[in-house]
Amino acid sequence: MSENTMPEATTSTALPSVSRRSVLVGGGIGALGVAVTGSRVHAVGGGGGGGERHAFAMVTDTHVNVQEPDRTASLERILTEIADRDPAFVLNCGDITDLGAADEFQLYTDTIPDALQGRMKEVPGNHENQYLVDALEAYDDHLDARRYSFASGGLHVIGLDPLVMMEWGWYFDAELLGWLKRELRQVPHGTPIVLFLHFPMSADWNYVQNDHELLSLIEPYPVRAIFAGHRHVTNVSTYNGATQVMGNSLKNGPYYYWIEETDGEDGPVLEVTEVTVPEEGDVTEEKLTTISLAGPGRDALGPVRTRARPDHSAVELRVDVPHRAAVAEVKARPYPYAYGKIDGGWSELEPSGRPSRRWTGQVDVSDLPPGRHKLEVRVVGEDEALYDDVAEFELPVTSARIGWSTSLEGRIQGGLASRDGLVVAATTKGEVAAFKPTHRSNRPQWRSSIGPVYRAPVFSPDGETLLVPSTDHHLYGLDPATGYARWSVDLGAPLAGDLAIAEVDDEPRILLSIGQQLACLDLTGQVQWTAELNGIYAGRPECDGERVYAGSGDGNAYAFDARTGEEVWRKQLTDKDTRYGTVLYGPWACYVRILAEGAVLFTRFSNAVALDGATGEQVWLGEGDDLELQQVVYTPPTLTDQGILLVDGFAGSVHLFDPDNGQQTWHADAVPRNFAAQPVPSPDEDGVYWLVSQSGALARIDLEEESAEQVLQVLTCYTQSTAAIVGSGAEQVLVVGGQDGVLYGVVDLQA
Repeated sequence: MSENTMPEATTSTALPSVSRRSVLVGGGIGALGVAVTGSRVHAVGGGGGGGERHAFAMVTDTHVNVQEPDRTASLERILTEIADRDPAFVLNCGDITDLGAADEFQLYTDTIPDALQGRMKEVPGNHENQYLVDALEAYDDHLDARRYSFASGGLHVIGLDPLVMMEWGWYFDAELLGWLKRELRQVPHGTPIVLFLHFPMSADWNYVQNDHELLSLIEPYPVRAIFAGHRHVTNVSTYNGATQVMGNSLKNGPYYYWIEETDGEDGPVLEVTEVTVPEEGDVTEEKLTTISLAGPGRDALGPVRTRARPDHSAVELRVDVPHRAAVAEVKARPYPYAYGKIDGGWSELEPSGRPSRRWTGQVDVSDLPPGRHKLEVRVVGEDEALYDDVAEFELPVTSARIGWSTSLEGRIQGGLASRDGLVVAATTKGEVAAFKPTHRSNRPQWRSSIGPVYRAPVFSPDGETLLVPSTDHHLYGLDPATGYARWSVDLGAPLAGDLAIAEVDDEPRILLSIGQQLACLDLTGQVQWTAELNGIYAGRPECDGERVYAGSGDGNAYAFDARTGEEVWRKQLTDKDTRYGTVLYGPWACYVRILAEGAVLFTRFSNAVALDGATGEQVWLGEGDDLELQQVVYTPPTLTDQGILLVDGFAGSVHLFDPDNGQQTWHADAVPRNFAAQPVPSPDEDGVYWLVSQSGALARIDLEEESAEQVLQVLTCYTQSTAAIVGSGAEQVLVVGGQDGVLYGVVDLQA
């Protein structure tokens, strides 16, 4: 096994009337502990950074958009009002922009009054990482940092960023947790700590899949307040010793949050108030909550000790709570792997003995596949405070199982490359690693280091070159036998779309998107031509030898001459009239497929469409009984002998379409949710495909039998990486990579 390292390449500059807010109170999900005291008009000025009391402000989900001037005007009005109150600092909890475009960041910074220069403290949200491949570069060009900490008054404030580019479903990785631990250790003893990030935490939200790890890490420290956004609602909850305040969005109204340190009955507190700044009329306030800055570093309800004993259908659970805890109830449920589909499902535990320190009960897990799982455990205090924890368990396997695993540095975002038994994975930290896996071992071959990788490596047709796209703007050509770089080319923009290789006049050509252009290269990295896409493209182009087809963030499907790059036609695939709408709902992330009889398949957000390859005219639009597709643009379509296999990522369902007319012929529920990972064919069984979904569940899809079944929970973190299969029969291995940077070898697929 060899270790190869290349110097990191130089990167280039990044490319260029309201409704009242929704407040969740009392019985609403995660809304325990909200106290709304009515509204009043406040006097502007005083009480800030230069006043008698230490105070700061928070905004979130500002969604600055150059095509939404009313939203910009609201932000300007809010920031002016905040500046007049002289805060020590202003938190912005992310989704600063709609798309993460450079002109949106510029517009945002232009709205900041002189009096707040140097006081704005931002963290990115998912709208800074999901849509434009250069959005995080634009963030770095315009704002100071993504994660950091600072002291102000008697507080220590820490901004967190769990984001990497082009990710749906988030994760506190080892690097971030290690950084946070070091920051917490440096805070003077007894200093109250405030965290802010985009995503709310606790079992009520489940946006960051392993937020329990962060909550466990901060437990010994006096973290008193957590500020977040993302949900576009005002919400307050108290869990694990901290009070979380979620802010509303500028999309819903002109809101900000004023947080003032004052004296409470038992010591210093933060008073949190929501402020509305209308275009006309009085500025009004509603007090949301009071957060104590005093007390022990741990919550009285925790830590807890759990023991989970599973069988095939239920988990016997025991939860021991601390002696001092005043507990009203303890409950548990299987972790809801389907992002956005939390619907309760708690099982109540029963107390035993006096005082009630031990709670026991059963949790139904009969709907879960075999493999590794998590239970969410919630302790509810008599004061309605919460303590959330996670208990891991494993259901017995009967066939498919994990035979081995190995760790890489960074997250495995892109799909795996496979050829002649060699499997290659690449990570967001730039590690590229090759293996020749067997039923029993991963058999490492080499590891190399390049720039961050978010898409799949691709073997050249002759197998002599491994092509690896990086967000450091370079395309690398590696030797598959050793991992050494034969060449690299700087293409001037992050490479965040998948590569295609096609024959043009008997010459192999590399096709990929760079910024807002489509590029054609030869196998040495020499650019043959580029063409304007007029929008970002994060999917995979395709070529029939005469024309190259690609989608775009401008809502169009495009065809270009394969030899020259000259545009042949374009076809608008959305009815949206804004830049944000055409990106979100158009074919900007589609993987183009060539069908029979000259048709070309494109996907947009919620359907598939076949266009005539020569003219761009519509051949068919997907249709059928009970057809309600929600999100098919991100998972690549699969062309099979039985038809076109589409995965609805949001619903977790699979759909089969007739390639001649677009009629749906079969559909079934398959997985909780999916994003980007594509089904891969079995080498031994016709019509059988394996899909490791975003939720980490492995599903067996049999198109001949028209069935879909979850057979193994492979990961307890998310994945969007397409797996690879090597070997056959009893020696067959399905290799899977996840957010945790671990490769898993799944074996006994035929048992």
